[in-house]
Amino acid sequence: MTYRIKGIKLTCVNCHERDAIARQLCRPCYVSAHRRGTLDNYRLLGPNDVFESRIDKTGDCWLWTGTKNDYGYGIFLLPGETPVRAHRYAYEFFVGPIPDGMIIRHTCDNPPCVNPAHLQVGTKAENNADTAERRRHNYATEHWNGRLTRDDIQRIRDSDEPQNVLAKEFGVSQSHISRIKSRQHRKEG
Repeated sequence: MTYRIKGIKLTCVNCHERDAIARQLCRPCYVSAHRRGTLDNYRLLGPNDVFESRIDKTGDCWLWTGTKNDYGYGIFLLPGETPVRAHRYAYEFFVGPIPDGMIIRHTCDNPPCVNPAHLQVGTKAENNADTAERRRHNYATEHWNGRLTRDDIQRIRDSDEPQNVLAKEFGVSQSHISRIKSRQHRKEG
C-alpha cells in the first residue's frame, strides 16, 4: 500500500521531471517499472516520510506545519486514520519510546514545536505545574467550560456575602467560590 502525501509535491526519483504519485515515481515511470517487474526497487512512502515533510526546521523550534487542534498542538494521522499528537510522534521518531503512563512536555512552551531537544518525558502533574507556572491556563469565560466573567470574579472577591449565597447567585459550587476568594487557580487581575 502506498502512503499518500496530501498537499505535498515530490519529484519522480527516476526521471526527475514529473510529480511522483506512488513509490516516489511519476505515473509513466511507475507503469514502466510495474511492467518490468521492478517496483520493489522503489521504496514505499511511509508515515515517517510524511511526518518529516511537515516540519519547518528553520528556527530553534521545529514548527509543525500540518493540521493542528484548537490548542495549537500538531495532529498527525497514521495509516488507518489513527490520530496522534505530532510532538508525541516526534519524540518517538527522534528519541525513542515513551514509557507507559508518561506524557511529553514542551520545555519551549510552544505547542506546535516538535524539536526533540524541546521535548521531555514527564508526568501529568509536572505538566500541569508547568502550565500553571507559565500562566497558560485559560480562566473565566476564556476557559471552554467557564461560566464567570472577569467582572464576576472581581465582584465575588469584593463581596462580603456568604459563599453559599454567592454560589447560588452565580450558579457554581461553594468550593468554587472559596477558591476564587482565596485566589487559588485564578490569574490576578
